[in-house]
Amino acid sequence: MNIKAFGLLFAIVSGAVLAKPVFETYTEEKTTGWSGISKMQAKLIVNADANLKSQADKEMADKDMRAGDYQPLFASRKLPLSSGRKSFLFIRPKSDPYFQTFYGAHTFFHWIMDERNNIVYAGNSDAFHVLSSSHNGMKDIQESQCRGGKCYLVKLSFKAGRYEEFSCSTQEIEGGKITKGCDPEM
Repeated sequence: MNIKAFGLLFAIVSGAVLAKPVFETYTEEKTTGWSGISKMQAKLIVNADANLKSQADKEMADKDMRAGDYQPLFASRKLPLSSGRKSFLFIRPKSDPYFQTFYGAHTFFHWIMDERNNIVYAGNSDAFHVLSSSHNGMKDIQESQCRGGKCYLVKLSFKAGRYEEFSCSTQEIEGGKITKGCDPEM
């Protein structure tokens, strides 16, 4: 193999390695082995969205669960999000017990919480990724929403204390072709 071909092959392989997410999770992922969260963290998450709280309370009553005890419904992982020493938690609904309130047809709710129990980000998607790229001292994140034969890949960067969308691409599920931009009806 000549030097030029080896260099090109090395660049492609290096790019693929660099593009690998630092952290990723999907709707169907089992949360066995994940850590729990505190009662206070669970309450903060549920109370942050009145509609979500109402649905959670109704489902808890339907399942004869103790009202207001949201802690058993969530799992967490430490999240490598900051280049500094701040710690963050990625929080999502547990896979068992399965709680429909926190899932869509094929999506799941998820939150990022800082060391002071502030919700830094809240989302609902098919897949969540922490990317190796970063802005303003925080790793970029990407959410995927899939429907109608396409996945919409939304990248977010940290700006002015919160995550904001900075790009969106559309990926064909069959074939994998990616184009810039997303369907306006997304």
